[in-house]
Amino acid sequence: MSTTKLAIGLAGYAAIAIAAYFTLERETLWAVWVLMGGLALKTWVASQQLRAQHAAQAAERRGTDEIDAHEHQD
Repeated sequence: MSTTKLAIGLAGYAAIAIAAYFTLERETLWAVWVLMGGLALKTWVASQQLRAQHAAQAAERRGTDEIDAHEHQD
């Protein structure tokens, strides 16, 4: 997942949370915020795992044991 796609996804979760603030009552609002926060966290963790997996595959293709954690793969 590219950084742009991740940013768009997280912005979408934020937009839903902001819309919930203006439209929902207190109890429902908290439930939506917890859900959006959980989904945002899950999305971010999955993107980090995918980035690490791509870095490991790139290192394997290069034939080295060294993994560059900051390497950007789309």
